Amino acid sequence: MSADAEAWAFVEGALAHHAKPGHGWIDTLNRLWRKNRFVTSLDGVLKLDAEPPVLTRGMLSVTRERWPLERLAPLVHADAHGRARPKKDDLPVLVLEWRGRHFLIDGLNRINRRVRAREAGPHAVIVIHGRTE
Repeated sequence: MSADAEAWAFVEGALAHHAKPGHGWIDTLNRLWRKNRFVTSLDGVLKLDAEPPVLTRGMLSVTRERWPLERLAPLVHADAHGRARPKKDDLPVLVLEWRGRHFLIDGLNRINRRVRAREAGPHAVIVIHGRTE
């Protein structure tokens, strides 16, 4: 399996963990992106300049990266929960990049734990890069 295929397999598996009944990984990605507090506030107000598009597989590519904690920590919104007990701490953090901005999709507990432990990194990150079709 190629590195790209392995990264996609991880993305699909990580998102399947968060899926609602009947939803595929792409539906889950779109839902998690929209509920990110840097996209939509707790009271439903859009925080982006425009409504986020519905992402499709054709709009996406992935890269495996290594990020320092100082780059991961700002992805955690002040409204996010403070739990720091990841079920699997050795997994990459999953981030969506859209128009130059990065949005945390999966890995909040891992980041919280690393912040508390002051683990500078670098840490494994899989970035899903979005582009318009």
